[in-house]
Amino acid sequence: MKKRAKDKRIKKLKKSRILPSFLGLIFLIFVFTVFLAVITTLTVLSTVYTKMDQSYLSAERVASAYTNISDSKLEETCDKIDSYLNLSSDVSSVCILSKDAKTLWSSSEKQPNIKDASVFSMTQNGKTRSYKIVVEEDDQNVFVFDEGELGIDPELFNRLDLSVLRKEEYSSFDHTSILHAKLWYVIPAGNYQVCVLSNINVYATELVFVVTVLGTFIAMLVIFCIYYLVSFIFVVADQHKITKVIYTDMVTGGSNWLHFTTYSTKLLKRNRNSRKKYAVVHLRMRKYQSFCTCFGVRDGEELLERFYHALRKMIRSKEQMAYKENADFALLLQYENEEALTEHLTKIEASVSQVLPNMKLHFCFGVCLPEKGETDVEILYNNAYIARELLGEDAEKHIAFFNEEMNKQHMWEHKVEDDMERALVNKEFRVYLQPKISTRGEELGGAEALVRWIHPTEGFIPPNRFIPIFEKNGFILKLDDYMLEEIARKQSQWISEGRKVVPISVNISRAHFTREDLAEHICSIVDKYQVPHNVIELELTESAFFDDKQVLLNTVKQLRDHGFPVSMDDFGAGYSSLNSLKEMPIDVLKIDADFFRGIDSLDRGMLIVSDVIGLAKKLNMKIVAEGIESRDQVDFLISQECDLIQGYYYAKPMPIDEFEEAYK
Repeated sequence: MKKRAKDKRIKKLKKSRILPSFLGLIFLIFVFTVFLAVITTLTVLSTVYTKMDQSYLSAERVASAYTNISDSKLEETCDKIDSYLNLSSDVSSVCILSKDAKTLWSSSEKQPNIKDASVFSMTQNGKTRSYKIVVEEDDQNVFVFDEGELGIDPELFNRLDLSVLRKEEYSSFDHTSILHAKLWYVIPAGNYQVCVLSNINVYATELVFVVTVLGTFIAMLVIFCIYYLVSFIFVVADQHKITKVIYTDMVTGGSNWLHFTTYSTKLLKRNRNSRKKYAVVHLRMRKYQSFCTCFGVRDGEELLERFYHALRKMIRSKEQMAYKENADFALLLQYENEEALTEHLTKIEASVSQVLPNMKLHFCFGVCLPEKGETDVEILYNNAYIARELLGEDAEKHIAFFNEEMNKQHMWEHKVEDDMERALVNKEFRVYLQPKISTRGEELGGAEALVRWIHPTEGFIPPNRFIPIFEKNGFILKLDDYMLEEIARKQSQWISEGRKVVPISVNISRAHFTREDLAEHICSIVDKYQVPHNVIELELTESAFFDDKQVLLNTVKQLRDHGFPVSMDDFGAGYSSLNSLKEMPIDVLKIDADFFRGIDSLDRGMLIVSDVIGLAKKLNMKIVAEGIESRDQVDFLISQECDLIQGYYYAKPMPIDEFEEAYK
């Protein structure tokens, strides 16, 4: 999976300042090293070549003493010359070879192998000449470190005019030879080849300049390296500060979501081959928005900060946590089994609940248990979020473990939300009508409008698969308006056609009662079709009576003043039904279908229904019994003077055209 642009930008920011400094230091060291190597090499080679030239001149002068020697007196003459010369430390041996390289005489046991001779060129006074050299076999490395002193008699040098070998006064430092080599010079001399073994020494004094230059540049290199090293340390320190800012949450002051995903991913990747098990947890404080409404956003953020520090104390080594958003926290916890994990989460809940000991706080957890190899923290957290979301806000259960069914449900919710606007425009929501039969003559006395979704690909979708989703995301407001307008249009059509018109009830969601102008809003929809208000009944669920009662009372009063009959649906499904009857001025009471399921007329439920009908009559309310499926139930309700009966015994909900055909 490709990283998001934000993650790439953050990664680039973290590296952008360190990389140039590091590369600058490496480049500086490289340049200085190359420069010093080149300067040193060129200086040493220049000195060595000069020494070789001087050494060759000395070798020529020595060789000149062996010229014009007769063959008969070769050995005797050479011995005398050798004794006379008393060769210096710069020339350690002389060897006479014939032209075919046979040894005729040698001042020592050493002699060159001229088959290995190399040609060397020397330029002097603008003239270039070549000569042969042979590296002494005992010194295969041309340049070796050695120490030595010149030990040649100056008078001998004067007699032989060997000025380049003349000894001068040197200090002890000058006597130090730092480079040393032995070379045979092969010099033609009449009928012979005179081979002179010369010692080439480079002394410290001759490299003072290069040593000085090297020392200077090394000192500069050290200074620059120290400068760059100090700069690099400061850059690393600044980078650490930047990273800390990037990973810090501005609300709690602790770790943020980026820190959580980064380090949790590392832990999960390292854990691929381990027996340890991790759980990704989504933690939410319920009713956080209500807290902020009561105490303010500032106090709400301070509460989140206190929650964070309380959670931090419960997080163990190699676990992670971070504040996400709103009142959500992300946790990565180690666990042995689900039972131990549940116990740990319960302790966490108890810990954060103590942040405000005098206030009852409610928390819920969504848990995703990743399989081996699953390391995408965002997906795992999203799964935990799905599990937590399916708990609902008011659920008694506070811990939910993610499973595939939850994911399917979540995917379905997304599909519904993706398609709902299009469905409304294309009129995929169809109006179905379920008749309400009057107990006087068992004829049509009304109907209830119910919505069905005919999806182009999913086909028929029952209300229980989309209405709860609409109630949660607020789309139910648009759907209610759509249903109200469709019924108003149809009632207007029936009136213009001269058909018998009966009241049709339309559900109004509790979410509508947040509007103070709800009565005017409903009138604007109905009046567009010039339909009498008394033929459209507005049906409220009993749960709506537990919201803001004053707003509800005012709205119901306004609706009744405009001529709309108001009914209470699902009476008996709640816990405060009688109290609702006392406070709410309604026109129609619908008894919940649960009273009639699985019971007969002698059951206790029927006794309760009988009393409810009697009570409603005393309050001048009409009674509608819904969910009626048998004749016995119908006969009982007729005997109790129930006004209207709705249920499968008479008819199921049907499309409008079928309703028109059945009740002409």
